[in-house]
Amino acid sequence: MNYNHVINHLPIHKAALSDDWESVSQIFDKDPELMTTPISYLGETPLMMAVGTNKSHNFVKQLVDRIVAVNAVDKLFLASSRGDNPLHRAAIVGNIVDARVLVERSPDMIRIPNSDDYTPVILAAWHRNKGILQFLLKETADLGHEEEGSSLYSGVAGGDLITLTIHAGFLDVALQIIAKHPDIVIEEDANSVTALEVLGSKPELFPSGSTLGFWSRLIYLCKSLYFYLDYRRLDV
Repeated sequence: MNYNHVINHLPIHKAALSDDWESVSQIFDKDPELMTTPISYLGETPLMMAVGTNKSHNFVKQLVDRIVAVNAVDKLFLASSRGDNPLHRAAIVGNIVDARVLVERSPDMIRIPNSDDYTPVILAAWHRNKGILQFLLKETADLGHEEEGSSLYSGVAGGDLITLTIHAGFLDVALQIIAKHPDIVIEEDANSVTALEVLGSKPELFPSGSTLGFWSRLIYLCKSLYFYLDYRRLDV
C-alpha cells in the first residue's frame, strides 16, 4: 500500500498534533483542498487529527473557520477509513471544547452514526466521558423533531445509550434521560439487555456512602420502572 501522501503532508500532520496553526496557514492559503485531504494512513483529515489530541483547540477553531469560509462545510465531517468523523473522535476522547465548535457549525451531525452504527452520544457514554455526554444530550434536545426511525432514544440506539450510561456509573444522567424519555427503559441494547436488567446486575453502582437524597431518587426510579413495565405489559 502506498503511503506517500502521509510523507508529503508531514508538516500538516505535525502542526495538527502540536496546535501549530501558524506553520500551515499559508500552506492552506495556497491549496485550500489540503484542509480536508486525508493525511494519515488511517485516512484522517487534519481536522480529525487535531480534534483527537484534545489539545489543539486553536488549530481546530482556525481550521473550521477557514473551511467554512471557502464554502466547504459539507467536508467538515469527512470520515476516516475506520468510519469515524471528527465529532465521533471528540466523543471518544472527551473533547468538549472542539465538539462545541463542530456542533455550532452543523448540529445535525449529532445524529450521524459511524460505520459501527454508533452516534457521538453513544460513543461518549461508551468511553465514559460525562462532560461531552451531557453536552451532546443537551444539544440533541435542542434539535427538535426527529424523523421516523432516527431517534437517539428508541430502538437499539436508545437501549445502547441508557445501558452504557448506567454502566459508566452516570446514574444522575440516566435519571435525566429516563425522565424525558420513559420508553427508553424497555428498549433493548445491542446485547438484548434493558436498563432495568443492568441496574439489577450492578450492585457496585450503589455504594453505602451514597447520600439519602440520591438513594431516595434511585429507589423511586426502580419502583417507577417496575410499575411502568407492568403497565406496558397490561397495555399490550
